Amino acid sequence: MSIGLAGWAQEATSDTLKIRELEEVVVSDTRFPIRRENSGKTVIRIGAEELSRNQGRSLPELINTKSGIEISGSRGRAGEILGTFVRGGRGRQVIVLIDGIRVSDPSSFSQEFDLRLLPLSNIASVEIIKGASSTLYGANAATAVINIRTKEAPVRGISGSFQSSMGSNQSASDKKYQLNAFENSARIAGTSSKWDYSLGFGQRYMDGLSSIITESNEPDPFSAINLDVKLGFRISDKLKTRIYASEAKVKTSYDESFGLMDAPYEFQSTQHRVGANTV
Repeated sequence: MSIGLAGWAQEATSDTLKIRELEEVVVSDTRFPIRRENSGKTVIRIGAEELSRNQGRSLPELINTKSGIEISGSRGRAGEILGTFVRGGRGRQVIVLIDGIRVSDPSSFSQEFDLRLLPLSNIASVEIIKGASSTLYGANAATAVINIRTKEAPVRGISGSFQSSMGSNQSASDKKYQLNAFENSARIAGTSSKWDYSLGFGQRYMDGLSSIITESNEPDPFSAINLDVKLGFRISDKLKTRIYASEAKVKTSYDESFGLMDAPYEFQSTQHRVGANTV
């Protein structure tokens, strides 16, 4: 009995300390740091702990679990067309920011950024502002802003990580269970004197499901590869400049939707991002 009470007391103390330390800072809805309780907007924050618990999922799958947000296609086959809807608004009324820079897909009719191009292993945090934010972010921010922060180099020294997950990807009617979903990621980052660097790689492959139901149900695979590089230089204690580059490729097979038959069709998308900033 005494041991049980001691364990409970220790757990209660630990929870109290966590509550006192968790003073979340919101930047997205005002563009300057404030505490969450002082924000007039509805802000959902996905931190490092939640991201680490959901490794193996895609970013659209994770965001889709939040209230008031629907990413159509994220619950089906990995290669489905995605659409973001917040509070009844259309996808073109949601903007996506990566490290403060707005991103979009000009080849898409709605110009929505494909969230599958970013692996969870490369993300430090996600802030979602629900509601109109056009005053701060422009006319397209009518229903939501998704602000994504990617991982930075450590303050000092070198850090590295590697993650790998595998599982099955099939319907409930399939009797033969087999491994056909794989995800791998690796990252190395460091800081030396005034320089810092970060190099990340991510790969995802899924097979086992057909894009439409046919007699043969031939699987339509999905694959994504990501590579990102960052190089920074600290000019002074309050000024830092950085250059970055990334490449992301998505490839998926799909079938003939009009004739409802298997077909050897394939969709590929490649996006390059290059930039520099000073903060």
